[in-house]
Amino acid sequence: MKTFASLLLISATLTGTAVYAQDNQSTSVTRAQVVAELQAAKAAGQLSVGELDYPPTVHHASSVTRAEVVAELQAAIDAGELSNPPA
Repeated sequence: MKTFASLLLISATLTGTAVYAQDNQSTSVTRAQVVAELQAAKAAGQLSVGELDYPPTVHHASSVTRAEVVAELQAAIDAGELSNPPA
């Protein structure tokens, strides 16, 4: 009985690692593709160096002027939409 249990355990272990190895190889990319993706990420500023700049900051260009933001804030204050209006 011990021999049968040991044999069953060994076969299950070998089958599991074979299935994992087959799954791991299905999504392979070439070295050139990885290098191209790395260069594109560097060019876009998506890579961070060390712990201080993680996550990398993404700068978005605003389509609204400062005067428009101030006017929108004043309209919200006048309408009572802010619970704590700025002083």
